[in-house]
Amino acid sequence: MKRILFVLALMMPMFANAQEKEEKSNSKTLEFMTKDGFAFKKEFYDLPEIGNSYNKTQNQVLIITNLKTNEKRGCLRITTNYPSGSGNIEYTGTLDPDELDAATMSTEKILSEIIPTTPSTYTEVEYCTRDGVEIGVFWKEKKSEWTIYIKTKKYVGRSMSTFKAEELALLIKNLKDAKQMIDEKTK
Repeated sequence: MKRILFVLALMMPMFANAQEKEEKSNSKTLEFMTKDGFAFKKEFYDLPEIGNSYNKTQNQVLIITNLKTNEKRGCLRITTNYPSGSGNIEYTGTLDPDELDAATMSTEKILSEIIPTTPSTYTEVEYCTRDGVEIGVFWKEKKSEWTIYIKTKKYVGRSMSTFKAEELALLIKNLKDAKQMIDEKTK
């Protein structure tokens, strides 16, 4: 019995790592910050939160300045929360500026062309960023309704927040406002 418990104890870290393997980000903005030997200033500008207290997402524009060269980059940061016994676990994903137009267009199509329909089978529509942020909808047959979601880490189910269709317009506004703010602040 002691031997079985010992083997299980040795395997526990392996199981934990398999459940939440951190995927490498392909975000151009996050890559910009990985240059060694440089100091970076990070400015965070809050946009309206989406969702209720349990399923809310925080939205921020992040402007990064390389203090040596004064080069600036920006992105939209979306943070989701997962309640656990030891407090909330936060998951953050990013959308680069060149992804914001496609995310806006995809989200507008979801609002105008997908939400008004009633599919005859289980259906999902999603947009995914370089950093693994998913914005999408899926059809709940039992409730006969669409569920909108944001997942900030593609392979981590706990990073998903869901919200009502009425809140999709606020997400679209945040995407547009983030694009405009990044354009203005990185000139």
